[in-house]
Amino acid sequence: MVCRLQLQVLAGPMLGLSTKESVMKKSELKRWAKAHMVGVENTTIPSFSPDLLALDEAGIRHDVDQAVRHGFFSTLVATETGLTFEEQKALVSIVTDAAKGRISVSTSILFDNFERSVEMIEHAEKAGCQTILLGFPANWYPLTAEEVLAKTRDLCALTNMAVVIYPSPHFNFERLHPSGYPLDILGQVAEIENVVSIKAGEFALYAECFARVGDRVLINHPVERYLPNTVMSYGQQWMGAGCYEVFQSPEQPYLVEYFKLLREKKFKAAMEIYWKLAPARNIFEQQFNQTVMSGTYNWTMQKYYQWCVGGNGGFTRQPAMKMHQHEMDMTKMAFAMIGIAPRSPDAEFYQGRLNYQKASAQPKA
Repeated sequence: MVCRLQLQVLAGPMLGLSTKESVMKKSELKRWAKAHMVGVENTTIPSFSPDLLALDEAGIRHDVDQAVRHGFFSTLVATETGLTFEEQKALVSIVTDAAKGRISVSTSILFDNFERSVEMIEHAEKAGCQTILLGFPANWYPLTAEEVLAKTRDLCALTNMAVVIYPSPHFNFERLHPSGYPLDILGQVAEIENVVSIKAGEFALYAECFARVGDRVLINHPVERYLPNTVMSYGQQWMGAGCYEVFQSPEQPYLVEYFKLLREKKFKAAMEIYWKLAPARNIFEQQFNQTVMSGTYNWTMQKYYQWCVGGNGGFTRQPAMKMHQHEMDMTKMAFAMIGIAPRSPDAEFYQGRLNYQKASAQPKA
């Protein structure tokens, strides 16, 4: 089914709560996060009709089903992927409806202005998201750390959802602190009732966050390579969001198992998987690191990773990074080297798995 209209979905109970408990006080969210934000969170990237003019609802629902099959505890809706704002809201609604309490749902708050951020926060809560990843407009230019703190408080006050703080260097706060985030406000940010976690993608920043506020909120490093340190030394209990399908299939959930083994202090068994994943890690990082530090992601390539292990696939809209056959071949080789047979043919990926199957089933004229 192709979705051309915004869906209206009623909010459901927070994952891990009975219906009677579904209305939770903000003061209880840190406790909820400690109990339920455990494991690996992937990313749901939109699927489109073959002409890229509309969302492909069936393809999106397929990918949510896949996230459940992979064993991810949560999926983050990637709204910054070539969508109109109405489509962004529709995507969040489709994913939360498809999740149906089987998997937690988060969404990124990364828009061009604060008006859109406010509207999406309100929509995400009504749709049934459990958490949001809170960022800032790229064109916002605060002059003081106090402005960042005040805006964070204002946005968190709008919602009863759990909030993950995103101190990304891409917001250009280096004038406030060399790390890219004003670290002196971390203590006050961590005291906000519904702030439950911080996603820190740079290891020194991760260590700083842990030292300053790790006793109050969960500190999350999303990079798989660092898990032996962040889990064993710092007690990291969840990681995400990321396109972690590059490391596993639903039938061979290597990363989910490796993360679980580390949390259980089964270091030797975990490291056997770590080293098994080396070919995928090396190729993935080579492809991923070309774009991420410039402030963007190759969403089409990430859809290709997901398609190789059963996802819907399909190109994303422009502006988007391009993908070349040699990159696709390297990806398939990486999967083969870790014992996963990648899906074929590539022609299916170009249309999206479900659209390709529908087209193949049509009688020839």
